[in-house]
Amino acid sequence: MPALRERSLRLTGYLRGLLDEVTADRPLSVITPREPQRHGCQLSVRLHGGNAGALTKRLRFEHGVIADARQPDIVRFAPVPLYSTYQDCRRAADALAATVEVNP
Repeated sequence: MPALRERSLRLTGYLRGLLDEVTADRPLSVITPREPQRHGCQLSVRLHGGNAGALTKRLRFEHGVIADARQPDIVRFAPVPLYSTYQDCRRAADALAATVEVNP
């Protein structure tokens, strides 16, 4: 279990960094606490003024990225340490960036 938790922290930290870049200029914000002891392997992103369900459908069908919607505006990404890769994290962040437009 300690090895899985360590991998989970590394994957989630990597994804967090990528999401911080994506959310910087888009109507998005990561709402999961930064402190590792306050979260598991999932990160929640708020889509300001958007529909989380519609976004997760687009991520899945246009990019093959599975994310979870919590209506009305939360999208959850979960890099699972048993089988998720750093490339999966990169793909998820790239898909989010391609799907949500940059603020004007």
